[in-house]
This record gives sequence, C-alpha cells and structure tokens, in this order.
Amino acid sequence: MRAQRDHASEARDSTGRVERGGAKARRTPKTGSAPEKAELVAREPLSRERIITAALELIESEGLRGLTMRALGRRLGVEAMALYHYFPNKAALLEAMATAVQDVRQIFGGFLAGVELAGMSAGQRIVAVGLRYIEFALTYPAHFDLLFHVLPLDAATWEDFVAGGSTFRVPLELVQAGVNEGTFTIRPGYGVDEMAYSFWALVHGLAVLRKTRLRDLEADFDSLDRAALEALVRAFES
Repeated sequence: MRAQRDHASEARDSTGRVERGGAKARRTPKTGSAPEKAELVAREPLSRERIITAALELIESEGLRGLTMRALGRRLGVEAMALYHYFPNKAALLEAMATAVQDVRQIFGGFLAGVELAGMSAGQRIVAVGLRYIEFALTYPAHFDLLFHVLPLDAATWEDFVAGGSTFRVPLELVQAGVNEGTFTIRPGYGVDEMAYSFWALVHGLAVLRKTRLRDLEADFDSLDRAALEALVRAFES
C-alpha cells in the first residue's frame, strides 16, 4: 500500500523532486516500482518545454537512435500518443530541439573560437582547431548529432553552401589563411575548397569514430588524431 501523501505541504523543487515543508521528502517505494515513478512524473502537466528537455536528455543517454516517441513517452510517464498533441511528428520535435539549444551553430562556433591560436603557424592552427572539433563531438554529442546528422542544410547547391555562413566557413578560412601566408600550396585541381574539404572530412570522420565505433576502446586517441592532422598539414605544405 502506498503511503498517504500530505498534498497541502508537498512542493517540488526545480528538478522535480518532491519536497515536504521545504525539505526533501523521503519515499520508500517497493522494489521494482518503476510504474509508480512514471506515475509521479506524469502528474506534472505536459508542455513543449518538458517534452523537449526530456528528448534532449534521452539523446544524451541513448543517442539519436534511442529517441522514439514511445521511449520519450515512457520517460515522461505518458502514452506516446499524448506527445502528438504538441508535435505532429518526430521531425517537428527535432526542429524544436535545435531551437531549444540556443542555436547549436552558435554554440559550435563559440566552442571552436575558444581555442587559443595566437602565435601559431598555419599548420598548427589546422591541428589545434581539428582537435577542438573532435573535443566538441565528445563533449556535446547531442549537439554534434543535431548539427551534422539531423538539421537540414541551408543551401541548395555547393556554391551556396561554400558562400554561406555554414560550418564549412571555419576550415575554409583556416586554409585560405595558410595560402595567403605562403605556407599551403595550391596545385591544379586542388585549391582552397579542396584542401578545406579534405580537412573537414578528416576531422569529422575522426570525431564520429571517437564518439561511436571506438568510444569504448582504451588508446591514446588524442595522439593518433594529432598525427593524422599533422600528416594532412604536410600534404598541404608540399
């Protein structure tokens, strides 16, 4: 039998924990009381904000594949159908999530800008930013997935993509600076765009490998990543 609750003195703190008279309430649920926990969560009214927050938490713990309306409903203690009153489909939910993380592109740009590049050569800047890119993927996996695997491109053609304010701007500017300084060599068929694309493809591949296939292996991946980037720089300089 469940303990009687004194609803008059019951309150919730910002994390949703039950409090009684300003102090945390101690509940002693029976073993295997997941339904009771779900019932407690479900008592808070649903809202777009609650759903988005729970969805982001679910992605952080289970990855994008783990985000289903059924799994999200279980996390919130409601039937999956209840979520469709707020979001017509999963795509609409993902779009709202991208907005909720305060423009993930700005977060990504700010993270990359946090690396100190003063006094570095063009090649050293490539390596430093590349390692920072990988660090972002490992530090903010949900943001990384939303930015590169979910959100649609804001360009219809390659020319629009290169000319726009996409994430490709960062490798483009780094490579162009190396060319302007006389460090990187443009060759027929392999100019700034091609070098920037090679850099981005390498560092993105390393980031995805680190956060997925290789995530449970123990190795000095930082040194391996650095070696791969330094090899690319040597190719740019030759």
